[in-house]
Amino acid sequence: MVYLDKVFKFITKIIKFDFNKSIIKIMKHGIRFSFILMLIATYILYIYKSINNFEIFYIGISIFKSSLFFLVSFIIFGLSFNKIVKEML
Repeated sequence: MVYLDKVFKFITKIIKFDFNKSIIKIMKHGIRFSFILMLIATYILYIYKSINNFEIFYIGISIFKSSLFFLVSFIIFGLSFNKIVKEML
């Protein structure tokens, strides 16, 4: 939790965005969801290593790809939605 706050502060220093608090909250929940999916995918891939079933491998890789897509999309859509909201005000 504390680490995620440090990451957002670092991102806002680099990009110079003043984020809306509700947008930050949605982004944090989305990033947590993505990391949970990544952990599940990693566990499934760990199970594949002991069982050697290709269906388990494809399931693990698909979940991992989806979680990476969710992570990037939450960050990019958060940045763009914040910019849209600032321009409307």
